[in-house]
Amino acid sequence: MRVAFIDQSAQLGGVEYSTLRVAQAMDKSRFNPIIICPEEGDLPNLARQAGLEVQIVPSQKFPSVSLQWGKRYVANPLGFLSSAINVLRTTCKLECYLRASPVDIIITKGLLAHFYAGIAAFRLKIPCIWYVQEEVDSKRAGGFYRHLLKQCARFLPAKIVVDAEALLDQFDGFSQSNRLLQVISNGVDTNQFAPFSDQERVNAKKSFQISEHTLTIGQSSRIIPLKGQDILLQAFTQMAQDYPDTHLLFVGVPLFGNQEFERELKTLVEQSGLSERVTFTGFLPDVRQGLAAMDIFVHASVETDSPISVMEAMACGLAVIVSEVHGTVEMIKPDKDALLFEPRDSIMLAHELEKLYKSEQLRSDLGKEARQSVIQKFSLYQSVTQLQELIEEVYAS
Repeated sequence: MRVAFIDQSAQLGGVEYSTLRVAQAMDKSRFNPIIICPEEGDLPNLARQAGLEVQIVPSQKFPSVSLQWGKRYVANPLGFLSSAINVLRTTCKLECYLRASPVDIIITKGLLAHFYAGIAAFRLKIPCIWYVQEEVDSKRAGGFYRHLLKQCARFLPAKIVVDAEALLDQFDGFSQSNRLLQVISNGVDTNQFAPFSDQERVNAKKSFQISEHTLTIGQSSRIIPLKGQDILLQAFTQMAQDYPDTHLLFVGVPLFGNQEFERELKTLVEQSGLSERVTFTGFLPDVRQGLAAMDIFVHASVETDSPISVMEAMACGLAVIVSEVHGTVEMIKPDKDALLFEPRDSIMLAHELEKLYKSEQLRSDLGKEARQSVIQKFSLYQSVTQLQELIEEVYAS
């Protein structure tokens, strides 16, 4: 069965990373996964290296649907019109490709891909599964995108998959028992993501010029305001003077026009006199290199999120601290396999960091329990098995 994963972006964020891992893990005796991207980038490059089939079907550029007016954002009517036209243009390009290279099932990834690939699938009578892994902000474009998502969900997809219960809220007009909706949690390969040896940890720290005796705090995610790197930096700045043998490691790159946010973070680091104690790694082909250098993993998201990066850190047996946001809290058992702090509360985060700094035993206990939680609830095998069963169900219906 030819299964096309149609991703909105070729840049490697959490959504795209999950596409790569799921496609790799699928049963190749039953499924032939094809990854379709709008351009060249990290996702198609890594997919080819993994031996997966990749196709580039260019999409139109989508302008912003809002304009900044002072400190407020207002709707941009020309942006709406241009985006609508570009969705139709991209749909036509995708239809041409799918007519020439037919597939059996389409799985869409990303808001705009749900629209243009969903329309193409509908017109070509190809079963389509929306794989929704991010919350559409109810305030974005005055709520227009959230409304459009819900309306199109009624007729474009054969099934909608979300990776966290919290993401069902954006389909609040649907019955919770609606056969259209299904929750399939993300998963990680717990053999690939496993506790590191002491030597692996020493080597990883050395690769980032960090002393082996320095307690390293880290975050691995796209560098965007949603992920809260600024909150983590504020917390680290508060504790850095009292604990000079600490280091902060940011793994990831700014995506989707957030280069200015990264520049602001680096400026704050310089102003705080912490340039020698904060490292921005950029993109790492193997994220385990970054995780191996960390003693404490922090995910400081400020909005609904269900990050694979947290699962990976837990699978590696790291002590984890996460913000108490919808989606993320579904993944953990507070004070058992992770610690919690209030979103945007850098003072509370600094307190939790100090608690872990002072207790190696607590870090060890949290890490061991975290790994067991992932093995039990979030293995890649479980996630892929559920998705494969759903694909066969949709195809047969």
